[in-house]
Amino acid sequence: MVKIVTGKINSYKSTRLQVYYEDTLLGDGFIAKKHMIDNLVHSYDLVKLSTKETTPYIIRDDFYNGISDIKYVIGPYYMLASAIEYVEKEIEKMIQQKVSPIFLDEISLLELSEKGFYSILKKLLLLNIDLCIVVREDLLEKVLEKFSIKNYEIIGD
Repeated sequence: MVKIVTGKINSYKSTRLQVYYEDTLLGDGFIAKKHMIDNLVHSYDLVKLSTKETTPYIIRDDFYNGISDIKYVIGPYYMLASAIEYVEKEIEKMIQQKVSPIFLDEISLLELSEKGFYSILKKLLLLNIDLCIVVREDLLEKVLEKFSIKNYEIIGD
């Protein structure tokens, strides 16, 4: 079963996913935590739900210092290669340990273009592992179609 938190941009989808985890305390995975400077997104960290461990994930181009390796660019945002590698490694461990459900924030345009968390999401779906994911509402139908997700439930309001 795939459970999906959906909504518009800046509608607290990640927060709702975290609350869902905290209410159930089942599974493990990642949420993205946004950092703002004034009214501008500075960066995102990934937060591992079970440990609260954080790792840098995305940085806005205006704040990029050139030190970290960039894996993908989407608009003004640079996704760090180290973050993708970290999530893939940690989710592989979760698969081996039969963790369920696995939380992943967020499935977006990158995954629709077969980048970002595309490979790990495809693997999780192939293995029929229960998932809790975040998808923007304007991308929901495209994500369901792209990944052939038929058995799903929308969670939260």
